[in-house]
Amino acid sequence: MSAMATETPRTAAARPETTWTSKRGTLAQSATMAARSLASIRHAPAQLVDFFMIPLMILLSITFFMGGQMMGSWQDFLQYAGPTIIAMGLFFAVTATGLGLYGDIKEGVFDRLTAMPVSRFALLAGRVAADMVKYAWALLVVGGVAFAIGYRAEGGVLGTAAAAGVLLLFLFAASWSMALVGLTAKSEEQIQTWMISLLMPLAYTSTIFVEIDTLPGAVQWWAEINPLTALADSMRVFLDGGDPGDEVLALLGWCAALVAVFVPLSLRAYRRRLSD
Repeated sequence: MSAMATETPRTAAARPETTWTSKRGTLAQSATMAARSLASIRHAPAQLVDFFMIPLMILLSITFFMGGQMMGSWQDFLQYAGPTIIAMGLFFAVTATGLGLYGDIKEGVFDRLTAMPVSRFALLAGRVAADMVKYAWALLVVGGVAFAIGYRAEGGVLGTAAAAGVLLLFLFAASWSMALVGLTAKSEEQIQTWMISLLMPLAYTSTIFVEIDTLPGAVQWWAEINPLTALADSMRVFLDGGDPGDEVLALLGWCAALVAVFVPLSLRAYRRRLSD
């Protein structure tokens, strides 16, 4: 009788689980998943336009049509709020992570991948990493437009690079929150509702547009602890050539908290989707 036929339930239970193990490390698997996600750009290059179009329209429309009313001239408004408006537009774009995961699950992509020796974390991290590449592309395009219409960074190249770095770090952390939404949502419309009901209030109650002293007293306390205030203030410090301080520490704390909370919750939600 073959070994397969004589295997007992106890020995079967003792056999190591192979579904989630591989000779390749988790980071290598994540990179492979990211490359798979980015490969779709060859067949649908328009998705790159989708990533920078919303931030670009937000930057141009608010600067030209509202900037003069808010700060006397659109040039002054661009100098103060241009980079943080770009950050806001890219922050809204994190819904793409949720929509992408929802689409992969709906189309059965993960059902096929779970039969392979791939880490659970790699499946999710690959999607987030691929979106980070698209965010960097969008930041390059929209940031270039901001410089073209007159924005200048007193912090020079290093300050600009540091501001871009903290923005991408925050987008990475925030993307995990939308990964959880994408794994638990019942429809694409529900994901869009999350953007309107959660992301937009965060943006408009921060210092992205105005200084905190100009806000009503009842709102100032929230604006002070708002993660987007920490992001906006950190970007301004680097772009203005100042010395980073408490605002950067607050931003790093928010990023660490978002990752610590939403990565485990996303993995848990993914396991539940598989069991369902």
